[in-house]
Amino acid sequence: EKRHLKRPAKRALSPSRFEGKVAIVVGGAQGIGKAIALRLAAEGATVVIADIDRSQLAATVREIEAGKGKALGVLCDVRNRRQVDRTVARVVHTWKRVDVLMYVAGVAKATPFVETTDEIWNWTIDINLKGAFWFARAVAGHMIKQRQGKMIFMASTNAWDAEANLAPYNVSKAGLFLLAKTLARELGTYGICSNAVAPGLIRTRLTEPFLKDPDFMKKYSNLIPLGRVGVPEDVAGAAVFLASSDADYITGSLLFVDGGQLA
Repeated sequence: EKRHLKRPAKRALSPSRFEGKVAIVVGGAQGIGKAIALRLAAEGATVVIADIDRSQLAATVREIEAGKGKALGVLCDVRNRRQVDRTVARVVHTWKRVDVLMYVAGVAKATPFVETTDEIWNWTIDINLKGAFWFARAVAGHMIKQRQGKMIFMASTNAWDAEANLAPYNVSKAGLFLLAKTLARELGTYGICSNAVAPGLIRTRLTEPFLKDPDFMKKYSNLIPLGRVGVPEDVAGAAVFLASSDADYITGSLLFVDGGQLA
């Protein structure tokens, strides 16, 4: 499996790309969300990280600040609408604007469909999809007033090509893409762009159990034309592009970041 150990080249940064912009990264304490938060901060954004993991949240904020970036950590359980609304209200009260919403929070539990309990279904849908709805609704009014804004939702290749034993995850990620498309149609007239990113197999805490499974890796070994499992920075580059002015005429899209897996 050595072909999967190659690392991507170091990314070039544009330090003033998001100067004066305020970005909320939901689920930004670790993994893909952390990579996005670090990238946004390194390119000039004020980054508000909303997450439920107190220690990881504090560590990521410290890392951004150590790199001379601007960041605020807010404890927020996306299953609690009041916490979601309070988070957005705090951002708007402090900075009078919100330019970017990155919804990255997500969970998955591999379970055969006939063994999928109500609890597993609700837990997955509430975090992956309902939380995104609440955050999007909370920021939409402010973006409409600004007549500009970017919403990016972290979907998955599973939004397009379902995997067995992941029914609630597949459905939630497909729902995120359709949420992004719906908002693109409804909010485009206000200068708001809404898109989704579809990562393939990425090295994160969520995927670590799969990556340690020899049978799983054997199945995947020939599915990725680029010959390696992705890293969070691969996804961050695509997500931050969609948040930038370079993507001002892109909305309602699903951007695959999968090493060619679905090619």
